[in-house]
Amino acid sequence: MGGFRYGVGDVAVDSLVKDPVKDSVKEPVKEHPSPRPVPASGALALVALLLAGCTGPEPAPDPGTTAEAAPSPSATAAESSPTPSPTPVVVAPERPAAMDDDGYEGAEAAAVYFQLLDTYMMKTGDTTEWEAMSHPECNTCANRLEQAQTIAANGDRFEGGETSVQVLHTYEQDEPTGGWPLDVEVTTQEVTITGPEGTDIAQFASTQGVVRMELIRHGGQWAILGVAPLEEG
Repeated sequence: MGGFRYGVGDVAVDSLVKDPVKDSVKEPVKEHPSPRPVPASGALALVALLLAGCTGPEPAPDPGTTAEAAPSPSATAAESSPTPSPTPVVVAPERPAAMDDDGYEGAEAAAVYFQLLDTYMMKTGDTTEWEAMSHPECNTCANRLEQAQTIAANGDRFEGGETSVQVLHTYEQDEPTGGWPLDVEVTTQEVTITGPEGTDIAQFASTQGVVRMELIRHGGQWAILGVAPLEEG
C-alpha cells in the first residue's frame, strides 16, 4: 500500500486540513447543552435455516435366511466443512429531511449525516454520497475517500467503528465563505481491519474527539468545506 497509513475517524488522519474557520469564528448562534447521540445503523444478522431429515424403519429379514448384522457406523465419518462467517449487511444512514433547510438547521443535519457516512463508506466501499458532499477544497474528505478506496481495492474488511455524533455548537454564518462553522463531537467504537486471508492488518481503540466542521451550500446542496480536530483547552 506504499506510504498509505490506515486511520479511523477524522481525529486519526495525519494530513488533516487546518481550516481557517478553526481560528476565526464568531460567537455561537446556537448551543446544544444536552445533545442526543445519533447512532449509526447496526449490521443485520443473517439466519441460516437447518433442515433435519429422518429415515424409516429397517425391513424385517426374509424368513428362512440368515439375517446379516447391520454394519456399524463408520468411526471415520467425513467431518463437515466449516461454515464461513456470513457477511454482515451494512445499512446506509438515512438522509435527514432537515438537510433540505438552507440555514443552520440544515447545516447541523448535514454535518451529522456526513460523519455517519464515514463508517458506512469504509465497510462497503460505496463512496457515492461521500463524494457528492465533499467540497474540492476539503483535504480531510479526500483523505478519508482515499482510505476507503484502498480498503476496497485490497479486498480488506473494515469491522466495528460504530459511530455516534453530537453537534455541540453552531456559530454564526461566515460572511466571506457563506459557510456555517460547527463544533461536533464524534465517538467511534474500536475498529479492526482484516485482510483477504483473515489476518488482522490494523486495530484501533475506540476514540472520542471534537472537530470543527464548516458547511456551505454548493451546487444547490450541502457540502463539507473543511474538517479539523480541535485542540483540548
